[in-house]
Amino acid sequence: MTPEQIIAAVALLTSEPDPAFDTLRDGGFDTRYPVTVEACPETTSPLDIEGHTLICGTVSVPEDYDLPDGRRVPLEFAVGRAQTTQPFPDAIVYLHGGPAGGSLASIAAMTDVILGGHRAHRDVVSFDQRAAMLSSTTVRCHEAMAENIVGIVRKSAGKPEIEGEELSDETLLAPCIEELKASDADLSAYNTANNARDVQAVMSALGYPEYNIFGISYGSRLALEVLRTAPEGVRAVIIDGVAPPNVQLYDDLFGPHADALEAMFDQCAADEGCAAAYPDLREKTEALGDILTETPVPAARGKPEISASLFYTLVSQRTAHSALWARELTAYLPRIIHELSEGDATTLDWYLDTFLEPELKQPADLLDGGAERLSDDERALALAALATAQSMQAQTRTVAAALQQLKHDLVTGVTAVSVAEAFDQRVTEAGRDLTRERLFAAARDYARMLAGPRSREAIADWVGSHFVGPDREALLSLVAAMSEDDVRRTFDLGETEITGFESAVEGVMGLYIYACQEDFPYNSPEGFEQRLADFPYSLVTTEVMQTEIRSMYETCALFDPAPREGFHEPVHSDVPVLVAGGTNDSQTSWKWSPLAAETLGNSRVVIFPNAGHGASLYSDCGMDMNVKFILDPGAELDSACVEALTPRFVLPDTPLP
Repeated sequence: MTPEQIIAAVALLTSEPDPAFDTLRDGGFDTRYPVTVEACPETTSPLDIEGHTLICGTVSVPEDYDLPDGRRVPLEFAVGRAQTTQPFPDAIVYLHGGPAGGSLASIAAMTDVILGGHRAHRDVVSFDQRAAMLSSTTVRCHEAMAENIVGIVRKSAGKPEIEGEELSDETLLAPCIEELKASDADLSAYNTANNARDVQAVMSALGYPEYNIFGISYGSRLALEVLRTAPEGVRAVIIDGVAPPNVQLYDDLFGPHADALEAMFDQCAADEGCAAAYPDLREKTEALGDILTETPVPAARGKPEISASLFYTLVSQRTAHSALWARELTAYLPRIIHELSEGDATTLDWYLDTFLEPELKQPADLLDGGAERLSDDERALALAALATAQSMQAQTRTVAAALQQLKHDLVTGVTAVSVAEAFDQRVTEAGRDLTRERLFAAARDYARMLAGPRSREAIADWVGSHFVGPDREALLSLVAAMSEDDVRRTFDLGETEITGFESAVEGVMGLYIYACQEDFPYNSPEGFEQRLADFPYSLVTTEVMQTEIRSMYETCALFDPAPREGFHEPVHSDVPVLVAGGTNDSQTSWKWSPLAAETLGNSRVVIFPNAGHGASLYSDCGMDMNVKFILDPGAELDSACVEALTPRFVLPDTPLP
C-alpha cells in the first residue's frame, strides 16, 4: 500500500462502524439472495479489521434462475470498505479468471493491489464464482476425492506417487464426473450466463444497485456476458487479458504465444538499432526450436542444459505477475535468441544470474559483481548484513501469519487451545503409529467423514474404525469431552486441512465444467490439430504441451456438452468499457482486445507494451489509468505513459554489467 492508503486505512479504523455491515449481518439488502456473514479466509491485509473495514460471507443464489425455489449455491464473497468517509455509492467488483480460478485465496491481493487504487474512492468487492474454489461446495465429488485423498495430498506436497495411488484423469476426474452426474447438481447450470446473473445478484444482495466491473482473463469473458445477459446497474467496465466468446481459444491455445513473439519482432523492427542488429529475428526464432531440440546447449558450462522446452518456459514467464525476474527479459531476447542459435548461452546465463529473485539466492550470491572490491572484513560484514536481512524477512512473514491466525481466532471466538485443537494434535501423533495401509484407509474415511453430517458420533465412529489401544482410548476421551463448539471446530479444522489439498483438483474440475460444457463443440480436436499444423514456432509447440492439450480434449469427451444459442456471438453494448491487453500475454492474445471492442460502442482500447496477462497491473501507468477511467468513464485518458513502457533492446555490442 502507498503511504496515502495507509493513512486513509488508519483513519478508517477510527471512524464509526459502517451501518451497511449491520444490514449484511441481518441477511443483506435483497431477500431473494440471502447473505450469511462468516469469518474471512486468513488472507486479508494486516490493515483490515474484520467487521469494521472488511466483511466476508456467502450470498445464496439459485442454481437455476428459472427455478428460484430450487437448489441453491452459496457464493463466498469479501467486501472491503472504501478508505474514505465519503465514498461513491457504486462499488467495483473484481471478476477472477479461470474459469473457476477463485479470488478469495488472496483477499489482500484484491483489496490492496488489483482494486487498491479504487478503494480510495469506493467499496471493493470480490467473490468466488459458482464451481470456483470456496464456492465449489455444490459440485464437489466427495467420494472420488476421498478415495484419492492420499494421491492428492502427496501430489500437493510434491512427493512421488505410490503404486495404486496415482492421480490421473482415469483415476480421479472420470469417477468425479460420474459422481456429479448422479448427484443433485445440475451441471448444465454452471455456465457463464448464470455466472453473469450471479454478479448482479451478489451486488444487489450486498447493497449496490449500481456498480462497476473489473474482469481479467475469464473474468473479462464474464464481464462481457454481464453486459449481454444482466446489464442492469452496470456503470462502467474494465476488461483486461480479454477472452472474447467468439474466439476459439482452446483450439488456438498456441496462437497467443505466437502473437507475443511477433509483437516483440515488430517492436524490434521499429527500433532502428535493434532492426539493424537483428534483421532476421523472426527467422532465427522460427528455427530455434528445432536447434535446441536437436542440439541443446549442454550443462558442461556449469549451468543447466538449455533445451527448447526450458528456454520457452523462461520466455513464457513474461506473462506472469509473480515472475518478477522476467519483467526485463524482453529487452534481451533478440540478443539471447541470436546467441542460442549459435549454441552460445552467455547473455542468457548472465540474465538468469542477475535477475533471478533475490530470495531465491544465498547471501554470497547477492554480492556478485562488487565482491572483488571488498576486503575480507568488509565482505564478512556484508554477508552478515544480508543474512540478517533475509532472516528478518522470514521473521516478518512468520509474524504476519501469526497475526492473521490471531485475527481469525478473535473473529470466530477462539481465544485459547480448545478440545478440538487437542484432538487434532492427538490424531497427528496417533497417525505416526499406523501402518501405511491403515493410515491411507484412515485418511480416506476422514475425508468421507468431513463430507457427511457434523456430529460427535461421526467423529467417534471414525476413531473407533482406525485406532486401537491407548491411542483409541485417548482420542475417544477427547471426543467425549467436546462441547458442541468443539465438534464444529473439529470439522472446521479438518475441512481447512483437506481444502488446502483438494483446491488444485477443484480448480481443474471447475475449469472442465465450464470449458467442456459451453465451449465444445465450438472448439474441437480437429480444430486444434489444424491450427497446430499451420503453427510456425516449434519453440512453443513442445510434445509436453501438445500432450496436455490433447488430454484436455479427451477429458471433455466425458462431459455432456451444453452449448447455448448465441453464447459465441460478439457482445454488443454501449456501456463505457476500457479494454486492455499486453504484448507479452501468451494466455490471451493482445489482438483479442481490439476484436472484443469492435462491438462495444463506447469502448477504448489500450495495449501495454512489455506487459503480460492482466497487463494494466504491470505498471503505475496502467493502474492509474484504471482508476481514472472508473472515476470518470467519459474523460480523456492520457496514454503518454504507455509509450514509455516500450522495451529498449540490448544490442550485441552492449557490455553486460
